[in-house]
Amino acid sequence: MAEKDTSQDKTEEPTAKKLKKAREEGNVSLSKEVSSIALLFASLAGLVGLGSNVAKGIVEEFQYFFKNSSLLINNIDQADAVFKDSLSSSFQLLIPFFIVLMITALITNLGQTGGLFSFKLLEPKFNKLNPISGVKKIISIKGLVELLKSILKLSIVTTIVFFFIANQIDYFVSYVTSDIKFSTQDIGPYIIEFVVYILLALFLLSIGDAIFQRFQYKKDLKMTKQEVKDEFKEMEGDPRLKAERRQFGLKLRRRPRLDHAVLSADVIVTNPTHFAVCLMYNPDVHSAPIVLAKGQRLRALKIKELAAHYGTPVVENKPVARALFATSEEGETIPSDLFKAVAEILAFIFEQKNKLAS
Repeated sequence: MAEKDTSQDKTEEPTAKKLKKAREEGNVSLSKEVSSIALLFASLAGLVGLGSNVAKGIVEEFQYFFKNSSLLINNIDQADAVFKDSLSSSFQLLIPFFIVLMITALITNLGQTGGLFSFKLLEPKFNKLNPISGVKKIISIKGLVELLKSILKLSIVTTIVFFFIANQIDYFVSYVTSDIKFSTQDIGPYIIEFVVYILLALFLLSIGDAIFQRFQYKKDLKMTKQEVKDEFKEMEGDPRLKAERRQFGLKLRRRPRLDHAVLSADVIVTNPTHFAVCLMYNPDVHSAPIVLAKGQRLRALKIKELAAHYGTPVVENKPVARALFATSEEGETIPSDLFKAVAEILAFIFEQKNKLAS
């Protein structure tokens, strides 16, 4: 019996179809550390910008309540109404702060997911309830990384606390014998400085986590060579895609202008001087990459000139270019024996486009 594919066998970059499917299922690269640090920075900014006014307003509201408590003690209903009014006014003072946090959370999420929202994330899954799956998750690489991150964060905070207090110990000792009001006002900047140090350290940690999550996301979506072949075969057998491919092929057989073919192509595979083949692949429309145009010698040079003009990617691959030119026709899909070679080229091109887009 054939052995199952392991992660070591997954050497191929994910196809456009797999990336799209993963996104539809809500599977995107997402760093919780980035979201957390963004909210912490927003909280600090909100406290610095709004904190004094909010605190002053809340204190005034409750001072008013307690100042008049002796007058309200014999009237429970009025006391309750005044207390609720003070509480409501205090909450209204906090609304701008909450709005800042909500906007920050929204922007951070949009920045990482590109505005993705998938109901599939809300669907119940058995493996989430399976205790065995839970144990595997804990002892997985991701679980180990999460544990290391927690240890690292604790170490960072502990180190900063130690050095900060050690450097400011003389000031803190002097506050013990000073006026309480003076100490509270004077120590405020030190507290903000201390929090900023911690946030900056955690910010650097969040950058590292974002890079790791992106790497892990791409690694998790990698495919085996057999999976790439199976995907192309599956698409080849789809009746709807076959019909659309034939219709698309008929349009191409009407001899579109060469510059239009080059402009529409996803990549130009060259020899580099003798052959040039224009390829296009849309997993939603095509069962396999389509040959839009091909050329030899002068026509190949013309295709390369147009590619440079329109900014169409050009990949030099002598054996693939020769094979495509010899075995494929304009308006038709590429031969199945070239699926893997062309898939690697397209995966490289799509990866470069994704990097530029991000």
